[in-house]
Amino acid sequence: MELSGQKILVTGSTGFIGGHITRRLLGRECAAVRMLARDARKANELVKLGAGAVEGDLGDMASLERAVEGTEAVVHAAAQVSSVPKRETFAQSNCRGTENLLWAAARAGVRRVVHLSSIAVFGMPAEGEITDRSPRGTSGDPYAASKYDAEVAVERYSRERGLPVIILRPSAVYGPGSTHWSVIPLKRIKKGKFFLVEEGQGLLNYVYIDNLVDAVVLALQSNAAASDAFIVNDGAVTWCEFFMAYARMAGIVKKLPSVSLLGAKIWARYRNLLAAVNRESSRVPAEALGFLAARAVYHQTHIEETLGHHPRIDLREGMSRTEGWFHETGLL
Repeated sequence: MELSGQKILVTGSTGFIGGHITRRLLGRECAAVRMLARDARKANELVKLGAGAVEGDLGDMASLERAVEGTEAVVHAAAQVSSVPKRETFAQSNCRGTENLLWAAARAGVRRVVHLSSIAVFGMPAEGEITDRSPRGTSGDPYAASKYDAEVAVERYSRERGLPVIILRPSAVYGPGSTHWSVIPLKRIKKGKFFLVEEGQGLLNYVYIDNLVDAVVLALQSNAAASDAFIVNDGAVTWCEFFMAYARMAGIVKKLPSVSLLGAKIWARYRNLLAAVNRESSRVPAEALGFLAARAVYHQTHIEETLGHHPRIDLREGMSRTEGWFHETGLL
């Protein structure tokens, strides 16, 4: 599908991944982008770049119908990712919210939906060599469970309603603007509050934000995969190697502190207890912490063979660009 001039709805535009996708579609791809935003004021910067905004959310069917009206494609990047105490919060946003959007898109005759999922659908932790044909798994992590349920909904709509939906399953997305995989780790490292698990010898699978956006664009453009699912992953390195890159940016060359996996789970349960007592919303699911020591490797062979996607930016360049952004924003 030619993207220039095409009307494309992006959910989650005010977030990290959705924001990068929106800027790319507005810029290099010259698409006519519409955003679904809970608070239109937060989308002002993107509106100035030429995007349109529909105020609403995934739980408001009327706003979804307004948002998809007249669009050729939808990129669904909105998701609940922060740890919260209630599993229902994840289910409401990531599963039922996705179903609502799919219903509106099918009713409006949208030609293609690109759904941002996660490698978490293969279970947390997963082990061994993982491909898109590997069985999906469940875990005690509410985020992973909700993303799995969302994929099941996507497949059902594709099968029963004939809605063409491409699922992208990114690994840990880092780069300029990444809260969870760039900003928070750097801040904690600088404060001396960051620790590895089991000496950081588990494997972290990662993808640089621009490489993921490339995959989104290919998924919108290509006719090779009307309904399919693809892992998007640049590679895997040890947790120690990945986060020591941030430590060196902060002028720290000594080894990062480490705890055992058991110690990490005890800490998580203690932290969750304090959060409950203090009525804080953040929670750390202790059951899923095994992924910090797991050694699974996720292969994006399927997207390379089907859509021709290959990472443009390797880890060294990605970290260099991230460091530059840290300096620009005053984080370093």
